Amino acid sequence: MSWFHTRPVARDVWLVAEPGHVNSWLVAGRDRAVLVDSGLGIAPIRPAVAALTDRPIDVVHTHAHFDHVGGDAEFDRVAIHPAGVAELRAGAESADRTRYLGHARRMLAAAQRYRALDHEFFHLLSADSDPRPLPPDVDATWHPSPGPEPDLMVDGDVVDLGGRTLRVLHTPGHTPDSVCFLDERDGLLFAGDTVNTGPVYAQAPESDLAAFAASTARLAELDVALVLMAHFGRGVAEGRYVREVADAFARLRAGDAVLRPARDCDDDPVREAVFDACSIYVAAEG
Repeated sequence: MSWFHTRPVARDVWLVAEPGHVNSWLVAGRDRAVLVDSGLGIAPIRPAVAALTDRPIDVVHTHAHFDHVGGDAEFDRVAIHPAGVAELRAGAESADRTRYLGHARRMLAAAQRYRALDHEFFHLLSADSDPRPLPPDVDATWHPSPGPEPDLMVDGDVVDLGGRTLRVLHTPGHTPDSVCFLDERDGLLFAGDTVNTGPVYAQAPESDLAAFAASTARLAELDVALVLMAHFGRGVAEGRYVREVADAFARLRAGDAVLRPARDCDDDPVREAVFDACSIYVAAEG
């Protein structure tokens, strides 16, 4: 089984999934293509995307977290918002990878039980979402190399692929450098970690709940047909889902939410606000 699962989602747009872990997205125009985020770096991502298009491929980042930038060294050009440059240059600490592997192993142990239940009752798992087992030597081999010095993108910039453009939308909240990319012609929103169908992560020290609410409210005003996301079992949703996430943030900011204890992927305690469409993690009290 390959580490990656790829499939077309729209015209010249492909999901490049590390199932159960993180999604990247390949978008091609007439002249060039971009990979929206380069994944974990556990396995080489460039061969997987080069098999999908013959156009030159650059990387554009939704933010600098290690699970989105791990394949950068395989590409000649990468771009990121200025607020993410320092983190991108610094790279992930080994402790970050160790914590992630612990989370992944807990997920994979639970997946054995979940597959059996899904097969019997629910029939929700697909190749997009069935978690990939970790390579047996991942602890020794997962050490992504730094990528090239990044180009900078700011709000309103346009990534021109030839006959197709992506508009850069600065959407701080999850991180200060978070951006989304909008294909205005086809109504495709590449949302990074600003919108997800599992818990939306707003609990980290660098997260800003007020900015997150403002960013999602801005996205909800756009003409979006599909929202394409980075995590959890459902990486593609109808455009109206952006409005549902924005409404959840507005309710949370207004105090219209019940918070319950939970734990995030680092196994750190958080509080979870649960809504019909999604949930939001915020920092634990104290």
